[in-house]
Order: sequence, then C-alpha cells, then structure tokens
Amino acid sequence: MDRREFFKLGFLQIKDQARKSAPDIIRKEITPTLMDVSILTEHVERAQRLAGELLPEHFGERFIRLKESRLTGQFPGGIVLFEEQRRRDYHDGASLFYAALREMEAELHLNETQNDPMLLRFVNRIPSFSRTADVYFRNRQIAAIPLHEEGSHDVAGALGVMHIVVANKRLHVAEAPCPHGTCRAHPPIITPGQRITCVPGDISIVIGLQK
Repeated sequence: MDRREFFKLGFLQIKDQARKSAPDIIRKEITPTLMDVSILTEHVERAQRLAGELLPEHFGERFIRLKESRLTGQFPGGIVLFEEQRRRDYHDGASLFYAALREMEAELHLNETQNDPMLLRFVNRIPSFSRTADVYFRNRQIAAIPLHEEGSHDVAGALGVMHIVVANKRLHVAEAPCPHGTCRAHPPIITPGQRITCVPGDISIVIGLQK
C-alpha cells in the first residue's frame, strides 16, 4: 500500500466510524466546514491529477474546482489552506489531510520558483451572493469593502499598507509591500468564493465568505 492509498483508506475509516457513532439528529444538522485550498504551480496537469487523487475524501460531500487564474512572471509556489475564514498551517499537524497537502507540496516542487504559474482553487462549498469583499488580517476581519461603490481602500498588514481598488464591481490589489507581488499579480475578483491572499502580509480578501 503506497502513501496515497494509506491517506485515503485511513480517512475513510475514520469518517465512516464517526458517521456510524453520531445520532441521526446530529448528522442532519451538521454543516460542513468551508474548505478552501489554493495551489500556485507551473505544473498544472500534475497538480490537477494529485488534487483529484488526494483531496476529495477530505472535503466532505462536494469537491468543487473554481476557475483558475494565470499569473505572468516568476513567483514562489505554494499551497494556502483556509478553513472558513482562518488560514491554517498544514505543516503543523498530524492529520491525514495536512499530510496529503504536504505530499502535494513535495511532488510539485512548490519550494522552487514557478514560471507563469496557474493558481488553482478547490472548495467544498460555494458562498452565497455578496455585494462586499471581506478583508481579514491574521484571521480577524478588519474591513468589508462594497463592490458596488468604486473607489480605493487602504488596509494595514504585517508588512505595511495594502492599496485596494474597486472598479466596474471588480476588486484588485494595486499596491502592496510584499516582496514577490503575488497579490498584485492576481486578476480582479468579482464572484462569490474568489479570494486574494497575501501570505507575507497575512491579509486575505474574499467575496461571499459568510454562510
């Protein structure tokens, strides 16, 4: 049995045991935690294959691939994990899900610089329609930016001030003090579930996060 089969079998056994032990009334009321995984890689086909093999069993009933975004230039690769509005460090933990993400990171060589990479997004729930983009700093909401009002907004992050612009009901990061500029290179966002994350600045901007 290889590592991927071990991850899948172990998770399914735990999931089945939890389902059998939960009372019927609890099973019906449980709302799945929003799982949100972003992968920045130049190895797109391999990443899609690995995601399909390793991730679905950890996402509950639904495994949804959102529209990808192409970034032009050289950027550090990586995986960003959110559970609801909280960014999680998958390097710190012994869960099978975190182990699967570390396996993907190693196989895709995400510690290396990526050339013209694609940002892939996978979620288990599409948020409802929203007219605002919520801004989080260190997992705490600090602003709600209306998408129907054009203008600019400044928010403070770990490295300094990020300058955000809303135009034509789309939001993008115009300026940020982070060294690699991944957030600045991200295309404008407009639809529920879309997210821009600045890892060095510890800022995340997401549309329609609330349940």
